[in-house]
Amino acid sequence: MDRYSYKKILGLGFACLFILLCINELAVRFHIFYIYKWFDTPMHFIGGFGVGIVALGLLRWFFTKEKYDNTPQFWYTLFLVLGVGLVWELVEVFYKVSVIFGGSFWFDTIKDLLMDTFGGILSYICFHQRLKK
Repeated sequence: MDRYSYKKILGLGFACLFILLCINELAVRFHIFYIYKWFDTPMHFIGGFGVGIVALGLLRWFFTKEKYDNTPQFWYTLFLVLGVGLVWELVEVFYKVSVIFGGSFWFDTIKDLLMDTFGGILSYICFHQRLKK
């Protein structure tokens, strides 16, 4: 891929996150999170996937081909996904969303972060090879 191929990856990542934002807005508006307690789990997975795609696009944007091939893209992607996931968990705590559903706060938080991580790993598996060509 050429030097500017990061635009396609970033566009795909931001499109994924925008769709997730729209789904989240509809889910809040129509109380989907209250009706289907499990709905939070795929949302975190898709969020981790979208953030992972954006992370890979940003890495390609900031680094030249030589530096890009030598950077630990997996760890950068994973740390960005976990960082965004932790910030999102703080937002849930601030708005008291995570305790509304009952159950264990810590179990829910760890499950959400694991789903974020799995989504980020899948984005790495799907898109990191395409960037290296």
